[in-house]
Amino acid sequence: MLSVCVAAQARVIDRGLGDPRAVFIPKGNVAVGASFGYDRLAATGDDAGSGASVIGLVTGVKGNVNVFDASLNGAWFFRDNMSVGIRLGYTNTGLDLDNASLMSMLEMSNKHYMQEQLTASLAARAYIPLFNSKVLALFAEGRLNGAFGYDKNFQNTERGKEGTFGNVTSLSLGIYPGVCVFVTDFVSFELSLPLLEGGYEWIDQTTGREHPAKMSRGFVHFKPGLLGINLGIAFHF
Repeated sequence: MLSVCVAAQARVIDRGLGDPRAVFIPKGNVAVGASFGYDRLAATGDDAGSGASVIGLVTGVKGNVNVFDASLNGAWFFRDNMSVGIRLGYTNTGLDLDNASLMSMLEMSNKHYMQEQLTASLAARAYIPLFNSKVLALFAEGRLNGAFGYDKNFQNTERGKEGTFGNVTSLSLGIYPGVCVFVTDFVSFELSLPLLEGGYEWIDQTTGREHPAKMSRGFVHFKPGLLGINLGIAFHF
């Protein structure tokens, strides 16, 4: 209660960032957009004993990693600078590790991993224009996410692919801050990243089609997810 009283009597300080009530995107606007990304890392060697090194701990690395993600989103502005919308996303991750050595103590070879996931989100976003600008603004977006996908962790043998296969379902809530910049009157670019996310995940696994198993996991992440940075473009009408 003491904190509330002190805050209520504190004088207003203008930090020169502008009026947060200034109109950045007016009520009634509709925005549609898309984002995508692709990363590929490949490591090879000239002979059987050579390969790439990762931070000096993992040596003799031969293989490749591919990550592709894309999403579509739409939003309606029910108030100035505030919107609600939906987002649909797809992610594909693949790892083929031919050889690697961890500190010369653990040897790994013939390891393969693949994951595909579809995500649907309900989102609410609030913009804060900087310096009363109609071009540049910060935003915070809250999302309710539902995802379904599968993953494979296997080895190639004479009998084919042998390993563990699983179906993954998850439900989560997250906060994604970012920045939005208009490059024309109707087109904007944005950058956002996960900041706070928590939820639950269910996994149904099958190993060799003979050993079914179930796992579940609860999680809360309160840190910027730098690997989850999202770049996108949006069209406003």
